[in-house]
Amino acid sequence: QSIVICAFSNREGTQMTNATQKMKTKLRRRSKVCGSSCSCTVKSFSAAAFILIFAFSSMPSDAFAPPTILQSPRWQHHGDNGRKQHQYRHPQLVSPPSKLHLVTNIATETPLLTDYAPAAASLFNNMKLPAAVVTAGMISLGFATRFPELPRDTLDKVYPQSLRAQCAKLERLHIVLGLLSVTSELIVVLWAAVAVNQLTERAYDPALSVWDLIHRDCDLAWSAVNSHYILGIIGFTGMLWLRAYVMLLGASASKSLMNAASTGTAAATCLMVSIVNRGVESGGGTSVDRYGDTILDLFSHYAALLLKVATDEASPGPLQLSAMVLETASLCFMFHVLITESDASFEDQVNEEDSCPIDAYDVLTDENELSKLTKREVEKLKTCVDLGEEEEKRQRLREWVLDEDEEREEEDSGDYASVNVSA
Repeated sequence: QSIVICAFSNREGTQMTNATQKMKTKLRRRSKVCGSSCSCTVKSFSAAAFILIFAFSSMPSDAFAPPTILQSPRWQHHGDNGRKQHQYRHPQLVSPPSKLHLVTNIATETPLLTDYAPAAASLFNNMKLPAAVVTAGMISLGFATRFPELPRDTLDKVYPQSLRAQCAKLERLHIVLGLLSVTSELIVVLWAAVAVNQLTERAYDPALSVWDLIHRDCDLAWSAVNSHYILGIIGFTGMLWLRAYVMLLGASASKSLMNAASTGTAAATCLMVSIVNRGVESGGGTSVDRYGDTILDLFSHYAALLLKVATDEASPGPLQLSAMVLETASLCFMFHVLITESDASFEDQVNEEDSCPIDAYDVLTDENELSKLTKREVEKLKTCVDLGEEEEKRQRLREWVLDEDEEREEEDSGDYASVNVSA
């Protein structure tokens, strides 16, 4: 501390100086006493703190901790046949858990059961809307618009018949692939809509998670929606590749450009399958709450569930079993055609029953032969005769046009010759 002395006179200054010296002497004496006592006090406090720290660290539990209120007083609603009952709960005083048993208490906590039906309905809606959009795109691409064709032969470019036969084969494959993809996506839309209605109308038991509810009550619907959605997307990608391939052929694209389009489509397909594989592998977040590791596990799980439900003795599903058999037969027929049918075999086939006979007019004029035919065969012969007459008329018209063109060219050449001679 600083002491300011204001001296107004010599006498007062001398008195103030003596008082100051006396005060300094007293302070020095007190500091010596306080220093010795403070050092003793610090040593005693240090020893006491060390003893307390050692005692608390060696204690097995927090026995001296004050009790804490875990739950505050509140009103709870309990449903009983649609009626709400109010019950007042008093606050509970519970001592804090032991340090040694804290991890055990956390691990043994009972998980809460919650109503996850709205969340499950939201998941089905997430699948229904994209499936509807993809279905609209496939219908417009596969059936509303015509499949691309190769241009007509010209003097600059003549396409071989084998290539035209191959494009015709791809067109037929495009139709079948589009049909299977559209129906697959329609199954997604219908099944998701029914599942959402069921989740909204019915009262489901509480579950641990959304996956727990779906796996327990909507396992078949969820696996079916995912499986058919993926199949439809892959089929849609195949339709795009078929159309792009024929369009590149018609545009006289190089092989490198066509290979680039094919490899790009294959890369997109591989990435989509990989995304689904990762989703199937993660599942509900654990190694137990999932369908498997790959997309094949998802398909096999769906097929097994569908077969189990279809052959259930309590509630059999004959239509579901018929759908499985018919779908298998459809895939077998399609793969059989793809494997056995060559590029030009279908185009070279001529069905004599569908073609018109050469002597159709003679058979119609002969009463004996006409009496041996059925009504359908007679109508076919009449149609063939009409088509033959129309073809003869078109042929005569083409010949007449060619003759007129030749005469006009001769007249033009004669006029030029006369002009040159006169000149």
